[in-house]
Amino acid sequence: MVYGKAGMHVSAALVDDPNAVIDHTLYWGTVSSREEGMYLCAILNTPALTEVVRPLMSYGKDERHIDKAVWQLPIPMYDPANPAHQRLAEIGEVEAQRIAGLVLDESKNFFKLRQVVCAVLADSPDAEELDELVRLLLE
Repeated sequence: MVYGKAGMHVSAALVDDPNAVIDHTLYWGTVSSREEGMYLCAILNTPALTEVVRPLMSYGKDERHIDKAVWQLPIPMYDPANPAHQRLAEIGEVEAQRIAGLVLDESKNFFKLRQVVCAVLADSPDAEELDELVRLLLE
């Protein structure tokens, strides 16, 4: 699993290519299963998590540099027996497939592409449920 260490919004993805090279602007960690990776990606990509982690981020003009601040939050270890964790992993998988199916205009810069992806996630049928699950998880 990887996520960007800079920026105002947390963006995470599961990398399943063992030959992938991870850039120095990303943090990475291993997961014990695809489900655990989808669980973490679902949590990290929600507006709820970004909202909760913002006060922990360094501040300039705006909050920036997520760094490891997300791990100061009470994100529980993935428990495959926990129905809420299972549901988060399911939604994470559905969202990953939704994003993988997008045809992105590669001539646009990274920020524009991320805006497109964020808009698709925000308009997802699961967006409200996902945000609520993450808020409950972090309480």
